[in-house]
This record gives sequence, structure tokens and C-alpha cells, in this order.
Amino acid sequence: MFKTESRWMNKNGKASAGTLIWILLIAAVVYGGVKFAPPYITYYMMKTEVENDAQTAHLYDDQKIVSLIMIRAKEFELPIDEKDIVVERREGEIEISLNYKVDVNFFTGYVKTLFFDIRTVKPIKAKQ
Repeated sequence: MFKTESRWMNKNGKASAGTLIWILLIAAVVYGGVKFAPPYITYYMMKTEVENDAQTAHLYDDQKIVSLIMIRAKEFELPIDEKDIVVERREGEIEISLNYKVDVNFFTGYVKTLFFDIRTVKPIKAKQ
């Protein structure tokens, strides 16, 4: 009969060294993605929420905007304090900015700190 050879196996039917290297590389990429993706996804979700709060700034005072942001920060389990949120109203516009950091643990031995900065400037609409 015909003997088919697999490109993933050597002549003895065992996995080749190249196959093992590819498996380790793919596993490392997946592990890194699992560790790094959630903080960045949360960052983009929080950034969108802050932009939405800036667009509706004509409805609320500064303290109410800070409290809304803090509610969302608690929902996303972000390490943000009220003092980290800066709301500035200027003539015709509002600026909301906040900074925070998230620690990512690798194998409980190495910690990488990710720094996030959210800053948005939007025009203030007239009250309707």
C-alpha cells in the first residue's frame, strides 16, 4: 500500500522539532493575548463611556459627571479614584481626562504595568 508522510511527523511517526516549536509559539501568543486583551478592551469601553459623558455634559454638573464615571469604573473593576478624574469646562467645550494603571501578572513571577490615559474634548451643547 501507499505510505503517506505527514509534514508534521518525522519518519518514526513522532512530532518533529519544528512542530513543537510552532506549538510553543502559538501557545505563547495565545497566553499573551489572554493576559493583554482584557485590559485593552476595558480601556476602549471606558474611553467610549467618557466620550459619551462629555457629549451629554450640558445635562450634568461636574460632580455628577465624575460620579457617573466612577460608577462605570467600578463596573469594569478599574483602579480609578475620584481624584484621578479631571473635568474642565472652558468656553464652549469640556475636557475630561483620567489616568490609571493595570498590573498584568505572568506566571505569578513577572508583573507588567500597563498605563492608560483617557482624554476627550467635546463641544458643550446648549441645554434644550
